[in-house]
Amino acid sequence: MRDSLLDEIADLFREDAPPPALTPRPTGLDPMEPVQEPVRGPSRQLAFHVGSGRMYLQLGPSHAGVRLTGVLDEAVSVEVREPDTTQTLRPDADGWFRADVRPGPVCVTVPELGLTTGWFVA
Repeated sequence: MRDSLLDEIADLFREDAPPPALTPRPTGLDPMEPVQEPVRGPSRQLAFHVGSGRMYLQLGPSHAGVRLTGVLDEAVSVEVREPDTTQTLRPDADGWFRADVRPGPVCVTVPELGLTTGWFVA
């Protein structure tokens, strides 16, 4: 006889969608589409685009968990969101930004441009 609680837990892991609590809080933002690009090295790299704009992200180890490094075409404020915290970052003159995040769900939004990456796992 199977335990119904175990069946419920197994069903949660079969779903591809993030849990409802991880829906990006700022509604009305346009989702950026992930781009598959070849990557070499120990760090994980992600690229997102919308229209002609692109955002590149790199995830690598840091003393605090995971170092998220990104670059935007425009030097506007970026929000790095975790389920319980938000870091507002101002990229440098070349468009680079950096944040230490915990392993787990992360979402990067660009409120001034109305864009979001959606949730991904750091």
